[in-house]
Amino acid sequence: MSEDKLAEALDQQTEPRRLWLAIASQRKRLGLAARRMLSQGGQLALRGVPDLSLDLLMRLAHGAMLAQGADSWTAPLSGHRVHRYAFAGYGTGPGILLLHGLGGSGISMAPLVPALVPLAPRVVLLELPGHGRSPDPVNGSLSAREYGAVVIACAKEMAREHGRKIVVIGNSLGGALALYAAHERPDLCEAVVGVNPAGAELSDEAMSGLPRAFEDANAGAAQMAHLLFHKTPWPFWLVARDFARHWGTPTVQRILDDARAGNDRSLGLDVLTDIHVPVLILWGAQDRLLPLRSVEDFARIEGARVEMLPGCGHVPQLEKPALTRRAVAEFVQALK
Repeated sequence: MSEDKLAEALDQQTEPRRLWLAIASQRKRLGLAARRMLSQGGQLALRGVPDLSLDLLMRLAHGAMLAQGADSWTAPLSGHRVHRYAFAGYGTGPGILLLHGLGGSGISMAPLVPALVPLAPRVVLLELPGHGRSPDPVNGSLSAREYGAVVIACAKEMAREHGRKIVVIGNSLGGALALYAAHERPDLCEAVVGVNPAGAELSDEAMSGLPRAFEDANAGAAQMAHLLFHKTPWPFWLVARDFARHWGTPTVQRILDDARAGNDRSLGLDVLTDIHVPVLILWGAQDRLLPLRSVEDFARIEGARVEMLPGCGHVPQLEKPALTRRAVAEFVQALK
């Protein structure tokens, strides 16, 4: 199915499940393309596979989220217009805030939701300014600390609504922001889960390995798939080229440029060793985006539990969703 036909189906409010089935029909072709890519020394071979836009995927996923009962709204947080999804849960534990990674969206954290709604009264998926359905900031791209202020504002709102501290769970940049919020406002955070979080010290060599903009979308797609995944989930190939294009946007590059310049490259050991809430670090053992030595920094958090997840890369909730769900749910369920 072409992107035009998918867009037409969306405009006609076709059931999201049928659209996913149409996309799934590409799975065999994607598998063949992946094998060709390996046989050709890493050159991406996606002939005949749709080059879908991230915007279309967001529209499709948005419909699926609403069909599953999510609330969706955009409202001010820390001076920015910010979009959120929320699922009503039926648990008696703390509310849960989910944070995506750099260049991603709340949709990337959705695989965790089924394991969390039985434990919490509400599960919120925040989309950082300039990400997902959140508008771009009026005054330009934000720094990591400005994103941190948005997260803290959301945590404060949730804690006020539920009358107790919340659990913050984040992947990559979202993991760093979760840890930052726990340090800055322990009165709001009951616990933190970092899923391959950023925020550890990075060497110049590690920074040089983080890509800038890609001149060729095919090559960029291949490189991003290599960095993000151990075994790339097949739906990623549908948007891989547009994701590579998106990687070069000011929203993404502002964070990376700050880090290259030595600003906000890490949370700092003084911050990590001054976090005093329960912390679980889940680390995809085949992460190629962030170095394995990051785990050493996170292990220095007082009482932190570190679990290695074999057979997955930087985004475990997408690559090994069942394994990641189980580890997160067990940690949240054990909180007193």
